[in-house]
Amino acid sequence: NGTVFADGCLCGIWWEAGAAIAMIVTATVFLPRFFALGLTTTSGFLGERYDLTLRTMVSCIFMVYYAVVLCPLVLYTGALAVKDIFDLSVPLWVVSLVIGLLGAVYALTGGLKAVAVSDCLNGIGLIIAGFWVPIAAINALPNGLSTLFEDGSELLKPLVERSWTIEEDEVARAERVPSVPWHVNLTGLLLTNMYYWSTNQVIMQRVLAAESLSNGQKGVLFAAMMKVVGFALLCIPGIVGILLQAHGVTFEGEAFVVEKPDEVYSTLVKAVMPKWSLGFFAAVLLGSVLSTFNSALNSASTIFGLEIYKIYFNKEATDAKVIKVSTVFGVGLTLLSFVIAPQLVHVGTIFNFLQLMNSIISLPIVTVFFVGIAASLPDAFAGKVGFVVAFVTICAGQAIPDLQFLHLFFICFVLASSTIALFTYV
Repeated sequence: NGTVFADGCLCGIWWEAGAAIAMIVTATVFLPRFFALGLTTTSGFLGERYDLTLRTMVSCIFMVYYAVVLCPLVLYTGALAVKDIFDLSVPLWVVSLVIGLLGAVYALTGGLKAVAVSDCLNGIGLIIAGFWVPIAAINALPNGLSTLFEDGSELLKPLVERSWTIEEDEVARAERVPSVPWHVNLTGLLLTNMYYWSTNQVIMQRVLAAESLSNGQKGVLFAAMMKVVGFALLCIPGIVGILLQAHGVTFEGEAFVVEKPDEVYSTLVKAVMPKWSLGFFAAVLLGSVLSTFNSALNSASTIFGLEIYKIYFNKEATDAKVIKVSTVFGVGLTLLSFVIAPQLVHVGTIFNFLQLMNSIISLPIVTVFFVGIAASLPDAFAGKVGFVVAFVTICAGQAIPDLQFLHLFFICFVLASSTIALFTYV
């Protein structure tokens, strides 16, 4: 919602639509290979397809990313939303500390089963609250849906090259390239979605724990179906926020004003939701935050226990010992998240920051996964060279001004894949 508000158009919908496409690929291409190998972690595929070194490299990247980026980011955004909705005067780090402690205790003591059960229960509330907010916000417009489709016709365009965007600390919009111009759909957007929905341990751990391949596929395809309608929850509120502000709509005598793009959703909730519902909404919001935090924490702990500790430190470790070590690692990761989360207040639009970090981390991973699935000849050496080329080029490419990061992602992917092909076939 914050990115849609900042973009001034509906181009962000392609993160949802692209995710649905990537999930279909996951269910039909990746899952059969993973289940045939009996995997518990996605990085385990690389050990079977290439070698242990590449498997460990990817496992370490996953752990660092979860520890330094994802877990702190989830705590920050969740704490920010709760603080804004209830107008809390306590420091942001206190709110993130409370949320983190709740999530850590639940995830580390209950394991993946506890995470899955809480996700199912929270999903029901999330659907109710998720549709409630945009419906109530649209009703608050001067003429409801008529205002949305008449005055917001330009804002509802999903395929644009330029739009009227706004950045943090700006008071007026300017015509610029949005975060997802139409042409990135032909390049890096699908690849980024494939990384997240096909190889990311946080997402795939639930599917890999399914009783059978068919059950896992059904779950993934159901999630893809939900993504098709997910734009109503994740994109439309940002558009409605623009219209409410443009029309000068007032709530309880105060004009609707969004001070920062990332605050549009919490501002909208406070404005359009009845006071008695804020407790329910906060519970659902907190549940979704804890779901993501718990999943990332559980994934990082699982990877450390199975991919690092049991392989390199104690090959004879029992399951109980691995669980104990993983729990201790999870505690350390939680403490690190508490330190990093408050510092993210200095970052611009959170979603764009997350996608940028994703592109740097995910490119080497999706490259070796894609080649490993698509071709049988490339060996471990070729995979490692391609992995290094992908990482170096995506990092070096950040210095190129005015090159859209998803285009850069695609260019670096082609270079890394070509390198693998060169070391394989020449």
